[in-house]
Amino acid sequence: MGAQGETKKTNANFLRYCLKRVWMAEGASEEHGDAVADALMVGIRQGKLNQGLGVYEAIDLTHQMGALDIKAVPTVVNEGPSWAVIDGKRSSGYYTMTKVAKTAIAKAKEHGISIVFGFNHNDAGSFGSYTWLAHQEGCVAQTSNNSVPMCSPLGGMGNTIAVPPLDAIGPSGEKPPVWMSTKLCEWYDADTAQAVLQGTKLKYNAVIDPETGALGNDLAPYARPVEGYGRVYDQSCFQNLHEPRVYMLNLWNELLTAIINPGGTITPEVPTLTDFVDGKAEGTSVGGSYYICIDPSKFGPLADVKAKSDRFAEAIENTKPLPESRGCRMPGASGWKSLMSDAEEVKVLASHWEPFFKTQAGRHGWTEESLRKDWEAQRK
Repeated sequence: MGAQGETKKTNANFLRYCLKRVWMAEGASEEHGDAVADALMVGIRQGKLNQGLGVYEAIDLTHQMGALDIKAVPTVVNEGPSWAVIDGKRSSGYYTMTKVAKTAIAKAKEHGISIVFGFNHNDAGSFGSYTWLAHQEGCVAQTSNNSVPMCSPLGGMGNTIAVPPLDAIGPSGEKPPVWMSTKLCEWYDADTAQAVLQGTKLKYNAVIDPETGALGNDLAPYARPVEGYGRVYDQSCFQNLHEPRVYMLNLWNELLTAIINPGGTITPEVPTLTDFVDGKAEGTSVGGSYYICIDPSKFGPLADVKAKSDRFAEAIENTKPLPESRGCRMPGASGWKSLMSDAEEVKVLASHWEPFFKTQAGRHGWTEESLRKDWEAQRK
């Protein structure tokens, strides 16, 4: 493993090449390989160190455990003019959510607004990757999925609710867009990895001892490393939500992702991370997903929307900062600027870099050096 917290700089196109080639070596089609590599690279280019290279491990683990069907093609099983339901066929969430997003965008372009549900698929990584598709088309999007049960209801000690992402975006002009990207929980398995590898503690007392119910902020004593992986860690504790707003949003998200989703599975019925690690999982790591898309150009000039978004961003940026504050900014601004610049160089955690080339690429007899040589050769 790399040093604690160490990052590694690399060429973005080389990393995308490696991600696509390794996933295709597992048996994925080129379309599936592009979906995985493109979505991962959005998170990487945004600077999301725990939603980039390391999150590839989630689909690798489910594939190795037989829960992910890498040959499957996500399929529309029901639809109307402004809605659709897509069966992931146990594929990756990357492949499924890319199709979900593109279907929703196309329907919104025609009818103004749409919602598309996905189900029976596995992890999809950073959901900012899928909202970014809408932003590029001048649309608004909100999207999420539920997950393995890894969080307790407010006031409880038993992991029965999800640790979901929640992402939304709108159009913008020259300024960063309204881009919300957060999680409806206190910690992920990546935080467990950081607690072990970097000695980091959580901001809140969000760790529940499963025996005593005592609260703490250290995940390390409860960690269960998974051999060959650098981000995926299991844990024996429960997760505590420290305030009701996150809890309410989590429950609302469950309604959208699974309860009203005709093919959705509610979080308490999704296999646990321990089930996947122990090879006992029956089902996918996601119970359901949704993607809401709005094309504002159907309701008025898109130029006006972009202009208002820019004025809003400017007003936020010009707000007087608190003492000792670094100033006000739009959330996601640095990631937006990075994506717009299409920078040649990106950063990843060294603790994710080594397992990828040693475990995932190494499984096919490849090393970083051999893949770099192949990449250089195909560029000529």
